[in-house]
Amino acid sequence: MFEVKRTPKSRIAGLALAVVAALSLSACGDDATEAAPSGPVDLSTVTLKVGDQKAISIEVLLKASGQLENLPYKIEFSTFTAGLPLVEAASAGGIDIAQTGNTPVIFGAAANADIKVVGALSATGKGDAILVGKDSTTTSVAALKGKKVAVFKGSSANANLLLQLQKAGLSLSDVEPVYLAPADGYAALTRGDVDAWATWDPYTAIAEKEIGAKSIATADQAANGYNFWAAGKKALADPGKSAALADFFKRYAAATKWSSDNLDVWSTKYAELTQISVDASRTTWTRSIKNPIKLDDKVIASEQEIADAFTKAKAIPGKVDFKSYVDTRFDKS
Repeated sequence: MFEVKRTPKSRIAGLALAVVAALSLSACGDDATEAAPSGPVDLSTVTLKVGDQKAISIEVLLKASGQLENLPYKIEFSTFTAGLPLVEAASAGGIDIAQTGNTPVIFGAAANADIKVVGALSATGKGDAILVGKDSTTTSVAALKGKKVAVFKGSSANANLLLQLQKAGLSLSDVEPVYLAPADGYAALTRGDVDAWATWDPYTAIAEKEIGAKSIATADQAANGYNFWAAGKKALADPGKSAALADFFKRYAAATKWSSDNLDVWSTKYAELTQISVDASRTTWTRSIKNPIKLDDKVIASEQEIADAFTKAKAIPGKVDFKSYVDTRFDKS
């Protein structure tokens, strides 16, 4: 199993050329960062800083699909352990854009992060699961009462655990959450230090294939399967970075379609580059491909429900107005 490390990855420089981008930056709210001027932009001077995770593998996907060829701007990728650190980095201006699960953006909003949610993606949610060991006799979420459950705080797995417990008539206080990074969660479940582990693909697939872990609940039964693009407000206020982002999202959409159309090739390439088994890779991308969708009222309402659940559980400070963090300018690109 690979371990994700928070270290910079190689810089990908594309063909430098001048591009005139007419940006239509209609936005939500009255934040000054949402009113960046449109006009001529020389993309050859732009460097887009993209936060990545091996679990999401934006760089791997774009490279494998050919979408990093002939770039009119430069891209720098940095790898992080999970979504919440990505949101923190985007807020601080360390990166410009990141893709996260459905929960890091909520935790970011609760902490008044300097970000906007600028795009949405759908997935089945079947790879976001609560796992127990191969020999465990636990077969339901209700049976977790009083037991230790590993989870990465502020992740989509955190939301899945919370909502699954609520569905079973329990709360987070009815279990003993053990907040661990994915690699540590895997090790804890393997050693029997915890009774269950809430995680997401490819970690779910790796645990299923390598140690025979069993799923007792998946997110498609309780939560949404959405992922989101979170951008730093500073990046959105920069016309060059906004133009690069509009192009970047189109390339990502094309890469995602390529991965769906070439599942065998993509699964093999992903396995090679992340050093996991082809079997785990194929399982992951059979159920966890993330397709771009509109950031519409349905998506926003679903996220608000998750935010409200965290507020009710007193797992975040105060109430989050998710819509106030949404910027739909790129839905019109």
